[in-house]
Formats: sequence, C-alpha cells, structure tokens
Amino acid sequence: DCHPILHGTVSADYLLARRCALPPEEGHLRWHPALRHPTGYTGPALVALVTDVVTRQFLTLHRTWIRADGRKADVDPPRLLLGGHRKQGGCIRLWPDEAVTHGLAVTEGIETALSLAHAYQPAWSLIDASNLAALPVLAGVEVLVIGADNDVAGSAAAELCARRWADASVEVLVTRQPANDLNDTLVEVAE
Repeated sequence: DCHPILHGTVSADYLLARRCALPPEEGHLRWHPALRHPTGYTGPALVALVTDVVTRQFLTLHRTWIRADGRKADVDPPRLLLGGHRKQGGCIRLWPDEAVTHGLAVTEGIETALSLAHAYQPAWSLIDASNLAALPVLAGVEVLVIGADNDVAGSAAAELCARRWADASVEVLVTRQPANDLNDTLVEVAE
C-alpha cells in the first residue's frame, strides 16, 4: 500500500535531506513504509510507476530503499526495477501530463529530476542514459531542459537527445556541473 509523499513522512525527510523538491501528489512517485527487498530487508522505499513515454502504458515499478537522513538503505542494490518487465521507452512522470503545457525537464535519476525541479518544473525521470538518449520528441513541448549526468554515458545521451529535439525546432537547454549529477552538486554545496 503506497502513500503520497507528504511533509513529515520518511519519504519527504529523505528527499529534503537530498536537497530535492517534493513532487506533487498527482505525479507517479509514492512511498511504502515497509517494503521487502530481495535480500530479506524490510524498510521504507520510494516506489515509482514507470510508464511508456508515448502511450502512457504501465511498464514496471522502480523502487529505492531509503533512510530519513537522506541516505539510501544499507541494502545491495538500493534501487531495483521489477524483474521481467520492460523499462525501455519508459519514464517516471514526477509531474503529471497535465502539468506539461510548454516545457519539460528530464534527467536520468529521480533525485536528479527533483533537484532540477527547484529551477524548472515539470520534471520527469527517464531512469537511465539509454532512455534519455532515446526520448522521442513530444508534441506540445516547446522547451526541453536536460539535466545531464557528468559521465560518458550521461553526456552522450544528453547530446543525442538534445540534437534530436533541436532538429525538431524545440528550444533545448542542457545542464553542466562538476559532480556526477545535479543532486550530487546540491548535496555537496549544502554540506
């Protein structure tokens, strides 16, 4: 039984400690207070619905086991997708489709998208570099902000995505930061 992310919950405490903006309740990010990990550990976890970018069809669930202090739970791996389900072509709509009226911010990770959301909303997580690289041009989006990860795969994915969208006459902005991603940068600055 998943719940919205509201102030005063472990999920909100985790995201705020990570310097993330809290997503709206209408988005596809929730939390579960006691989710079982394959290792046997049971604890709080973010649970995100992954849907097809174009068709909006359900694909899988993305789970991140968390602690209120902003760290991931001490399990390996702390993030998992449901086995046997496709994630290709999927996204986590942290803001609902109705919020996407002019522009959209996209990143690989959830925390990175919620960091970028301090500056630009609505924001979606595309889960990984391959989904970012393959993001199709969406009708009605006039501005695309890409929160690029600062690694080889992330930079290449952002470049491919930016080129395709710019070729479709969309204004494209790509972030750059010294740390791996925007969330790492915000957390480092806050320390």
